[in-house]
Amino acid sequence: MAKEAASDIILAGVVIHILRKEIKNLYIRLSPDDGSVVVSAPRKMKEATLRNILAGRMAWIEKRQKRYQKAIEIKAQDSGEEAYWLWGEKYHLEIVAGSLQSKILPLSPSRLQMHTAIAPSAEKKEKWLALWFRAQLEQAIPDLAARWEKIIGVKVAVWRVKTMKTLWGSCNVRAGRIWLNSELVKKPPECLEYVVVHEMVHLLEASHNRRFYGFMDRFLPDWKERRRRLNHFPIM
Repeated sequence: MAKEAASDIILAGVVIHILRKEIKNLYIRLSPDDGSVVVSAPRKMKEATLRNILAGRMAWIEKRQKRYQKAIEIKAQDSGEEAYWLWGEKYHLEIVAGSLQSKILPLSPSRLQMHTAIAPSAEKKEKWLALWFRAQLEQAIPDLAARWEKIIGVKVAVWRVKTMKTLWGSCNVRAGRIWLNSELVKKPPECLEYVVVHEMVHLLEASHNRRFYGFMDRFLPDWKERRRRLNHFPIM
C-alpha cells in the first residue's frame, strides 16, 4: 500500500495540511487537537484543482474554525483557566507564587507562567501582563524594521506602540514616525510584518492609491492574504 504524501498550502492566510491518498473524493476536517485544517485528497488530483475546490470552501472552513475556537474558550472558562494570545498561539496562564524573581515565561505546550513572590491582585496581574505583552511587541520591531528598511529603501525615524481602537497602524509621513497597535502581539507574526510593510510603504506614497498598492504587490506579494488573516484571525 502506498504511503500518504503530506504537504502544506496556504489559502486566505490559513495553513491547510494536505494528505494525498488513494481515494476518489476530497475530505476536509478540523483536527480535534488544535483546530488545524486537514484535507485528504486523491493522489492524482491536480494542484490547481485542489486549490480551486478549497478556495470555494474557505467560508465553511473559517466558520468551523471560529466554532472550534469558541468551544475552546468555553472549555477554558468552565475549567477556570485564563487564556491569552501571543503571536497567534493561545496560552493558558499559570501563576507560580513564592518565586524569588518576578518574571513571565512562555512555555510549551501553550503555557504562560507568571512567577511572583505572592499571588497578585487581578488588577496588578492584568497590568503586569499588559506591560509584558507590549514589551514582546517592542522587542520584535527593530529587526523586522531594519530588514524592511533595506528592502523598501526608506528610513523610519521613530517606532511607537500604543492602544488603537480602529487602526492596526498609522504613519506620520512628514515626521517619519510609525505607530503600531499593541494588539498586534496577539496576531501571527506574518500579520505584524504586513502592518510594518504597509506603514513603511506610506513613506513612499502617502495615499492608498494605485501607486501605493503597486508597491505592496512588489514588496509583499501575499499582502492581501496577510491582511485577511489579520482581520479574521479568531481572537479579540
